[in-house]
Amino acid sequence: MLKIYYTFLTFILLFLLSCKKEVVKTDEYNDQLLGIPQAQIDSIRKAEDQKQILLTRVSYDIDSADTIDLMLPLNNYVKEYSFSSSNVNLTDPEKAEAGDETLIHQGISIKNDFSDGDSGELLFVGKSDNPDLFPVADIKKYNEPEKIISEDKNSLLYIDSFGRKKLYFRQYDPAGKTYYLYTAEIPKYNDEKLQYASLFSIYKKAKNILSFDKEIQAENLTWEKIKPGVSEAELRNYKLYYTSLEKELKYFLKNNDSVYIKKDNFDLYLYRDNTHSQSALDQTALIANSNFSGTFDGIPFENRLRSGYFMDKYSTDDEFTFVRRLSSNSILVSAKDDSGYVKDTTGYFIISSIKTPKGQFYLISGTNKEGNNMTALMNDYFSKHLKI
Repeated sequence: MLKIYYTFLTFILLFLLSCKKEVVKTDEYNDQLLGIPQAQIDSIRKAEDQKQILLTRVSYDIDSADTIDLMLPLNNYVKEYSFSSSNVNLTDPEKAEAGDETLIHQGISIKNDFSDGDSGELLFVGKSDNPDLFPVADIKKYNEPEKIISEDKNSLLYIDSFGRKKLYFRQYDPAGKTYYLYTAEIPKYNDEKLQYASLFSIYKKAKNILSFDKEIQAENLTWEKIKPGVSEAELRNYKLYYTSLEKELKYFLKNNDSVYIKKDNFDLYLYRDNTHSQSALDQTALIANSNFSGTFDGIPFENRLRSGYFMDKYSTDDEFTFVRRLSSNSILVSAKDDSGYVKDTTGYFIISSIKTPKGQFYLISGTNKEGNNMTALMNDYFSKHLKI
């Protein structure tokens, strides 16, 4: 009898040990799929959820008759998406044609200053009396996630069989009988933590595209107010560029040297003005104090504006006008092509003065009519602190 008891006890112990090994193997497999431990993912998600993103209203023309409004973070914008496919399968990929009720409007590409191509973040908008189109259950079936990160009635965050992190989020507006489908594929940053930060940041963005009650008041915006709400991925990218400018200013730019960083919707032009350095001139003060309005060749002091940043944008006889002072370091100016075209070609630019022991520097970027887009706010802050 005792022998039977010990045999049974040994069997139970072996069974429990095998179960424990299976649990360990499962945990290891999940960690391998996720890239980092679940606890770190939860912490990253919590940090992104706590960020107070600043939203602004953006309009987009669906066609000649229909326009939609969206709420997006301050440095985001929309662009027509010229392809019919999504980065997430919205319909059965095995079927050549979708049914009538699943016809989707032309897609909209949601971009920021560092978007790579047009397909990273997409929004599809359509009209239907059916509020239950494109359910999450269908998205799971058509995409076969390798690992689901998060799921509820209207959203799915997952990792596909290629290790790509993807997002699907749906909203339905019953008043306008309109559905909004937000999909995203996260860039494969080398840092897994950054990938998750980007994923949860985009998820939060998607959930707020119709949050019209959260529109920011544009007055008195500063970089200090905006920075806490900027996604970690975008903030790191901005810091790379401004750190590069800092190094150029401190160690490399001499005489009339310049450096130009240009992206699709974002540019930075930093240069040293040798004449102004020797004469202790500050063109932002001269332009502001004279309330200048004229042409580039009419600016009444030696400068490198038209021969530098504005060279390929405007001619010497095009209009150049002081708009207003943005801060003690920065001014907002406008420039306009004087070719006689009916279309308004006015562009707006921020010029920031940077005085250092190495001389007089200026930082110029394109901005909006109010001079308060993200670039302008960062430039003004950088001109005072040489960092962002």
